[in-house]
Amino acid sequence: MSALIRQRSATSLEDVGAQLLEAFESVRGAVTEGEPSVIVVNAPDLIGQGTLEDAAVATGLLGLMRAITFEGASKGWRVNVVAVDRDADPPVEVLESAMTTPGLMGQVLHVAKGMIGKVVP
Repeated sequence: MSALIRQRSATSLEDVGAQLLEAFESVRGAVTEGEPSVIVVNAPDLIGQGTLEDAAVATGLLGLMRAITFEGASKGWRVNVVAVDRDADPPVEVLESAMTTPGLMGQVLHVAKGMIGKVVP
């Protein structure tokens, strides 16, 4: 089954670890079944515009996506990140594209209006 993971606001470092572990387990389950995964993060947290804990979750999820894509690209593992405005829902079309477009893997799809003009690493 495909995995759709959504970043939640983190209240402690323990919560950061719990969210990252939960995401890892979800993605691992999906890729071992040959299914894609999409991780939705808050775009402002990717550049440190939230709390320390929220930035740790967002960048940790991004790192998870990159590591899994690097390790599993030759096996066809598909994992992408969709970066949205805080508390916004990602457009359904973007989620569908991130899940179903052949060859689209290891990408960050920015759909956050608040990030227009920002330099994103």
